[in-house]
Amino acid sequence: MRQYRWRARSSDGKECSGEILADSEQEVARFVCAHYGCVTGIEKADRPFGGRWSFLHGKTIHNKERATFFRQLATLLEAGISLAEALDMMSSSGMGVSLPTVSRQLSDGLRQGLSLSAAMRKQARAFPPSAIAMVEAGEQGGNLDTVLKSLSVYYERQEKLVKFVRSVSIYPTFLLVVALGTTVFFSLELLPMFADLYASLGVQETQLLRTLLFLKRWIAAHLPALVGVGIVFGRVLYQQRVRLRSWFWKIPGLRGLRQAYLEVRFVKMLALLLHSGISLPEAIHLAVRTLADGPSRLRAGRFAQGILHGLGIAAAAGQAGDLFSQTTREFLRIGENSGNLAPMLAEAARIREQELTNRIRELKTIAEPLLILGIAAVIFAAIAVMVSPLFSLMTQMPAY
Repeated sequence: MRQYRWRARSSDGKECSGEILADSEQEVARFVCAHYGCVTGIEKADRPFGGRWSFLHGKTIHNKERATFFRQLATLLEAGISLAEALDMMSSSGMGVSLPTVSRQLSDGLRQGLSLSAAMRKQARAFPPSAIAMVEAGEQGGNLDTVLKSLSVYYERQEKLVKFVRSVSIYPTFLLVVALGTTVFFSLELLPMFADLYASLGVQETQLLRTLLFLKRWIAAHLPALVGVGIVFGRVLYQQRVRLRSWFWKIPGLRGLRQAYLEVRFVKMLALLLHSGISLPEAIHLAVRTLADGPSRLRAGRFAQGILHGLGIAAAAGQAGDLFSQTTREFLRIGENSGNLAPMLAEAARIREQELTNRIRELKTIAEPLLILGIAAVIFAAIAVMVSPLFSLMTQMPAY
């Protein structure tokens, strides 16, 4: 499939354009004619950075949007509306920009004789393989509306967890920005002003103050070159972002949080796939794709291989290293013995998610005072540098 950019003119003469992921220009033309009018142009869209951007106006479908899509589709199906009619209704609804476009493309796929899961495969950037597999299982089992509702709940919980992490990070990030802004303001505004004041009073500058003023003048003289170096350096950092991210998560205290988050995400999806009737090895294979961490994927692969080689679930989990915590392994053992693996995994994910949120709150409680002390140290250092020549002058004055 390739990215295409199209232009069209409606029956009332209105110009419109957009982009779509399709197999051929003919497929693009059929879609545009069916929904927008007469085609006036189709061309391949070359994406920068290896096509990393989404086909939906440069935006990706987020968990919140996926949850909304699956919830509304499940509600319409439960109301007795056919799948094709439900997608047509959703394509004309006011659910933002991305979801109506996805609904229109899925509806077009159904008109071509495709199943919902097959049409979703053509929207690979909107729906992950695990979600497509669950929809396919729902189609085969005749419980599509139940599967769609389960997917909606899963993505709602994922969005809730991500929002919690972001909300916890806001205040520490604000403190870091304040510290950086204080340093920049001191260097660009206050430092030169005090230097001019001391020069007019004939006060001799300290060595530290002279050094800082020299650095400021040197940066001002070479600013264009430094900006160019900064751009190149930023590009290199962007290209190495995966490696830098892996180093970041190796910091003591953060590695455990990252591992716990990946475990919660993996176990949630595994429980959902098993609940939809997918076999355990296939469910593990699909759930692995939710892991963005390479080592975690290898551990999950060892877990799947152990099961395929005839090991018990609990024994295979023991071979997966630290992919599963002790709590999750205990629930795996209980689920294996009782035959209720999916509910036990869901309960383990709930408990681990609660533990993760508590650990994040504790880390925030520790980090905030440290950041405040850091800002205070920066401000104190700035004041000390500015008034150090006055202290030097006062020590040289005769005592009365």
